[in-house]
Amino acid sequence: MGRGRPEEWDALAKRMEEPQFQEHIALYKRQENLELIAAWAPAGVRRLLKTDLFEEGFGKDSLLDALTAAYPMVVGMDISRVVAAAAKGRVPGAGCVVSDACALPFKPHTFDLIVSISTLDHLPPAALPDALGELCRVLRPAGCLILTLDSRHNPLHVLSNHIRRWMRRIHAERCYTVNEVVAALARQPVTVTETTAIYHVPFPVNFLAKKARAAAGARADVWIRGVVGLCRRLAALPTRFFTGRYIALRIVKETDSTAGR
Repeated sequence: MGRGRPEEWDALAKRMEEPQFQEHIALYKRQENLELIAAWAPAGVRRLLKTDLFEEGFGKDSLLDALTAAYPMVVGMDISRVVAAAAKGRVPGAGCVVSDACALPFKPHTFDLIVSISTLDHLPPAALPDALGELCRVLRPAGCLILTLDSRHNPLHVLSNHIRRWMRRIHAERCYTVNEVVAALARQPVTVTETTAIYHVPFPVNFLAKKARAAAGARADVWIRGVVGLCRRLAALPTRFFTGRYIALRIVKETDSTAGR
């Protein structure tokens, strides 16, 4: 997570009574992210950084376990000590550090791949360029940043975030368009090579799935899996940016030979 509010995230983690996403929906979210990483990661990755460990600490949509199994060195970071400790307890093979995303404790050019899944959308919009700059600083030349942020292309998700901010939920995210992220990267020596939208479950479905599972138990699983399967098909449609909760960008850092082209 991002800048300046570790005590708030500590408090949120301590009062977590259930995961944010219903289990089948969380597993779909995890699979979409892992498929995206597999498709976009460059060859020969040895050192990987994942930002934000909330899912690793408390959800079924954890990525760190799969990434640790796939890459030689994986580091996860989070601004919350409570979250980082919970993630380390569940994924002991990963390195977990407590850090602000805007002031990373790593030398320049440390990582071949950075996976930032809905982390920087917790920051004030004015902080986005600096946070992206910090991720680019620790990325090696020709390295890849896989970035997802809450989408402003999706009107239903924008509405849900307005409601969450009105309710003063501290985890209400800021939403962005692809062009806004590209503009925030303008000062960085990088190229955006791919964009897409992922996670196509409308926000009421997760709420209804939790209620159905609580009321009907395992009998609700067939319905939940069926709805998730239908939502997954939306990713293949031309309208995917209007249905995806997150925009995703593949960002490659320039080498000396490509800079200035």
